[in-house]
Amino acid sequence: MRTPETTVRLFGAIGMSVGGESVHLGPARERECFGILVIRRGTPVLVDQLIADLWGAAAPASAVNVVHTYISRLRRRTGSAEGQGLLRSLRPGYSIDPADITLDVEEFEADRRTGMASLWAGHLGQAREALDRALERCEGAEALHGATGPLATQERRRLEELRLDTLETALALRLRVGGRSDTLAELATLVRRHPFRERLWILLMLGLDREDRRGEALVAYHDLRSLLKEDLGIGPSQRAQELFFDLLADRPREELWTEHLTLAAQQR
Repeated sequence: MRTPETTVRLFGAIGMSVGGESVHLGPARERECFGILVIRRGTPVLVDQLIADLWGAAAPASAVNVVHTYISRLRRRTGSAEGQGLLRSLRPGYSIDPADITLDVEEFEADRRTGMASLWAGHLGQAREALDRALERCEGAEALHGATGPLATQERRRLEELRLDTLETALALRLRVGGRSDTLAELATLVRRHPFRERLWILLMLGLDREDRRGEALVAYHDLRSLLKEDLGIGPSQRAQELFFDLLADRPREELWTEHLTLAAQQR
């Protein structure tokens, strides 16, 4: 008989399902303890490490007992018996075998790697499909939502940076090869949400120019310059400045796109 698939989610609230049926992992701190074991999957995690990952320097005096209680409850909820099951006791420490779970974060990162490999190989259509698929896996979901410990905070930041880099690359590909009519509107929203990511502004300026809205592209640059000056006391990057001056010089669109539409987040 085939073993039901165990699926773990780190995008959104930490969760788990077996054979499509959701498994209750307990309140937020217990779910976060489970999430730590998933993040550190494949290696023994000692109680001291769990305490550091959950609380850092703010660990309560009762932290050892609290962690043991969390583990005991999680083992019961995940159907883990001594020496077997999902959550294994290794004496010392606890572990989750990566082979025992299907993890949404791993699927996201696999699709991202496929997309970037296709991009470097020059297969732009395949790259766009893979990156769009990766983004669908985390759409509208903050990673490890509600988890507050040091490790969860660090992993959330890592995944958010990967998500934004993937999104920027996917948007650049959509501008290059087409396929979505809402790309420009999405860029306009994103520069408001992430105002210091200049690559988004550059893509917005190029997208506006493509729609014969060069004046608005120039206004976008002035918005970026004012924002950076007022909030950070700096000016736009050399790449943004060069695009602005090329727009002012009324360079042909084909030259602009060849010069400025970088498909990967790197300097020309």
